[in-house]
Amino acid sequence: MAIPTKNAASRKALIDLFVNRKLATETQLQPAVEESQRNDKPLQQVIVDLNILDKTVVLKTLSDEWHIKAVNLAEMEVDLDVVRMIPETTARRHKAVPFAKEENVLFISMAEPRDFFAVEDIQLRTGFEVQPYLALPADISVLLDKAYGAANVQAMENVSVDDLLKGVSGVSSEDDLHLQKTEEAVADVAEVSADAPEVEKLVNAVILGALQQKASDIHIEPFDKKIILRYRVDGSLREAGFNLPYTYRNALIAKIKIMTNQMDITEHRKPQDGRIQVTARGNPIEFRVNVVPTVFGESCVMRVLDRASIQMDMAKMGFLPDILESFRNLIKRPYGLILVCGPTGSGKSTTLYAALNSINTPDMKILTAENPVEYNLQGIVQVNINQEIGFDFAAALRSFLRQDPDIVMVGEIRDKETAQIAMEAAMTGHLVFSTIHTNDAPSAVARLHEMGIPSFLVSSTVEGVLAQRLVRRVCKDCKEPIKPDEEMLRVFRENNIDISKATFYKGRGCGACNLTGYKGRVGIFELLLVSPAMHKLILTEVASGPIRELALKEGMRSLFHDGLIKVTAGLTTLEEVIAAAAA
Repeated sequence: MAIPTKNAASRKALIDLFVNRKLATETQLQPAVEESQRNDKPLQQVIVDLNILDKTVVLKTLSDEWHIKAVNLAEMEVDLDVVRMIPETTARRHKAVPFAKEENVLFISMAEPRDFFAVEDIQLRTGFEVQPYLALPADISVLLDKAYGAANVQAMENVSVDDLLKGVSGVSSEDDLHLQKTEEAVADVAEVSADAPEVEKLVNAVILGALQQKASDIHIEPFDKKIILRYRVDGSLREAGFNLPYTYRNALIAKIKIMTNQMDITEHRKPQDGRIQVTARGNPIEFRVNVVPTVFGESCVMRVLDRASIQMDMAKMGFLPDILESFRNLIKRPYGLILVCGPTGSGKSTTLYAALNSINTPDMKILTAENPVEYNLQGIVQVNINQEIGFDFAAALRSFLRQDPDIVMVGEIRDKETAQIAMEAAMTGHLVFSTIHTNDAPSAVARLHEMGIPSFLVSSTVEGVLAQRLVRRVCKDCKEPIKPDEEMLRVFRENNIDISKATFYKGRGCGACNLTGYKGRVGIFELLLVSPAMHKLILTEVASGPIRELALKEGMRSLFHDGLIKVTAGLTTLEEVIAAAAA
């Protein structure tokens, strides 16, 4: 069994242990207890962090009490190849790190060395007999960060990108830096090791810069004698503000591959995928990494998955009150198929997560099939799709129906088989959520028909389709009112939008928004509810035109119309709405 240090009873047991051995009084330990409860940290670690007891004393006391040998990792020289004998994700999950091996025995330092299941898991993964030792969680994390180069963002929180780049030759914020002298640009990069401190500084600077700018993607792109770093912020790509030295291009990509613990650093001819996990301010942040070979080297894109930043409250996503109420009523139905559509990067997954989270109760069994799982939802069973072994969305759905679910979410409907199984599930008493790639809600019906789904099946299962886009918000720090010109007024008149009480805003540009005038994004939505009349129409008509006409007649608000209302509310600009959803 695991050492239960996270609940009140186990904390009391540890307090009694130290008090009974006359190492500290309850009064002295009280600050550690409060800190442990507040941040959900192991009490023994907090006692050391607050200098209440020396680390050696704590380790010896627990070792004697639990009859398990202890090690002080901070005083040991550990072979990093031994540390890497278990996958990083496994090591961080179990708070365990190997520090030595002998023939078929692997010596593992663990924060919870009596966790039988963790020990067994490591034995099965490595094929070694595992000998567990006690160590403090902080020492384990430090050794893992050292071995895997997992950008220790917590240690960098008070460090600037400029500080990290000091001492790395070739780095500058000058726009023409990449036009270096030829002899510098074509230097033999084989001499630059991925383990070099300068390379680690560069990777840390890249990650820290992305987190500071709240980027959703990091693009590292090699070109002829230069390498460009760009961040995607609020849907738009922008240069990072500093250039990466060309001579480090191979070492930089190699370092990122090592950090994923999944990629082959010797393979440069084919695309590879992996994931990196770091912690910033106590929040887990993952990077979904993809590397592809180009004519000038390997190009890397890292998708930033910040679980703390995902918006789980539908009321804060930009829904107008009437659409929010209709959508909430829609997702509370006992069965049927609900689709969310839009292009890549339009926030479909976030909307589905928020919807599932709002109806996630103990009496509901919810299963999701995703490719890949981007954010973990408490109380929801999430499954990763693996196309390479034939475990696709259709296969996942078939297995889900034998898991007795109430609600099912399939990441995307992209073929007839997946669509048909999803609809059969919807017909047999399940509420099914999914996404589909169409530009607007009425086109979803035509897309299903193109896949070969019979009209009667679409009509009898689809309960609603939500189309959406993301537009940039006007920066709150530098927004200023503007007077609409005649062209703006014409657009609002043609769309019957009342602007008598509207105040239009535009961002002047400031440091907070990087002089763009925009900061953050807000959704614009189009909700098609399948009414009895719509059910009847879908049986005979699959073209989006007639379906749109009936939906508008029944009260559907188009994406463009929804965006215009948000312009009058001062949330965004007309230019953003036109770019995202032209009328």
